[in-house]
Amino acid sequence: MADVLSGVSSPAEVRALSEDALPGLCEALREAIITLCGRVGGHLGASLGAVELVVALHRVFHTPQDALLFDVGHQAYAHKLLTGRRDQMHTLRQAGGISPFLDPRESPHDALAAGHACTAISAALGVLAGRRQLHHRGHVVAVVGDGALTGGLSFEGLNNAGGSHLPLVVVVNDNQMSISANVGAIPALLRTRNARAFFESLGFTYLGPVDGHDLGALTQALREAKASSRPVVVHALTKKGRGFPPAEADEQTRGHAMGPYEWRAGKLVRSRGGLPTFSEAFATVLGEALERDPRVVAVTPAMLEGSALTGLKARFPDRVHDVGIAEQHAVTFCAGLAAAGARPVCVVYSTFLQRAYDQVVHDVCLPGLPVVFAVDRAGLVGADGATHQGAYDVSFLRPLPGLTQWAPVVGEDLSPMLTTALQAPGPSVLRFPRGTLPAVPPELHVGEAPVAGARWLKRAAVPRLTLVTLGPLGLAALEAVRNEPDWSVLDARRAWPLDEAALLEAAAGGHVVVAEEGTTT
Repeated sequence: MADVLSGVSSPAEVRALSEDALPGLCEALREAIITLCGRVGGHLGASLGAVELVVALHRVFHTPQDALLFDVGHQAYAHKLLTGRRDQMHTLRQAGGISPFLDPRESPHDALAAGHACTAISAALGVLAGRRQLHHRGHVVAVVGDGALTGGLSFEGLNNAGGSHLPLVVVVNDNQMSISANVGAIPALLRTRNARAFFESLGFTYLGPVDGHDLGALTQALREAKASSRPVVVHALTKKGRGFPPAEADEQTRGHAMGPYEWRAGKLVRSRGGLPTFSEAFATVLGEALERDPRVVAVTPAMLEGSALTGLKARFPDRVHDVGIAEQHAVTFCAGLAAAGARPVCVVYSTFLQRAYDQVVHDVCLPGLPVVFAVDRAGLVGADGATHQGAYDVSFLRPLPGLTQWAPVVGEDLSPMLTTALQAPGPSVLRFPRGTLPAVPPELHVGEAPVAGARWLKRAAVPRLTLVTLGPLGLAALEAVRNEPDWSVLDARRAWPLDEAALLEAAAGGHVVVAEEGTTT
């Protein structure tokens, strides 16, 4: 099957293939994606489920003259393989390598960079309107997962597109999955007869549902959509993880984002170790808080699996809420919970919290409501690329009124910090990194709640230099000063408010160097 793929490196070559050759091409694409993710990891399930859809799209539409926008882009590995990047795919998710999502700097066949969900419809409508304004020809297609229809931005785009009467093509890749199983009314509605009425009421022509693994049916529907002079939705039913039995059998994520793996004795074996992560450690202390205090409620925007909350959802089904890919709603939902007297903990990745900034400002901080933001994946996150870095939250949250920002050095810091945050009268942030838990060095003292102010990790009698750190960088600082008897390390613990007395003491003792993750201007 690999021989079929070796002769296809552009959309034009896809269109030149005979109909009889297409199933072999799809099988070769799946084989390549499975092999690739086995070596370097990646978003396996979504890309496997969209193979026939990608092939059909390139049979009908002519990129880059026609613009093809994938929501997020994690479903687009087959698209990358068919647009001249096959020989570079082994560098996926590595520094200087192929992006895990779409990137126009890589290829003109990528119409727009995107790493977050729910953006495709709005962006595609903008591309289409811009082309019309500038008298450029070409069709515009937005490919969205049904999980993206749990997010408000998708509805804003659908509302505007349906009223625009422009011939935007929206392909709904309906696999009933986001990172975990979808939640809410819309994903359930899609699998009923009401799907047609739903989209038609928004001003779209509805085509479907179509078997998303039937190339003939897909191609026919896409050609009909291409010929339309008004907005069209093509509703394709697919299976996430198709063609890879371990992913198909995984009812929780269907192989959403996997580390490297290999086959041993006929079984899939993940190559990564089994050490506990900061996410898992936080889920443990959050579970303890749920047990202690009936007012505590957990809310997450489609991150049950990513933030290790599936076990808590099973234990506390009425107090752990997955609201779908809807960060704005998650934050304001928490505001309402807090206003009613509950103690909500909003568990959200740093890169996704930035999508709800107005709600954090307007609905939580200005009224001073006691919402705790558990900011997962804070700091540098490596392989997921520029769109997923957690490098901005300290900067964009620090100016907000009344918001205390905590940063643990080790997993053992999480419990006293969460307890302190839940007892606070106003909003708090507890930010922690992606990755496994470090060992607790003997110099680090973890106290009981309530936590207050900075702490000295190493305090020289007559300091010549003090390293001031925030979060896990304190461990690197301790290692750096290990053979320097007159160097000190101060763990700020809070990004805001700062412990002024401790900082002044550090400054009075000699030179001060600050080590923190962030961005330069």
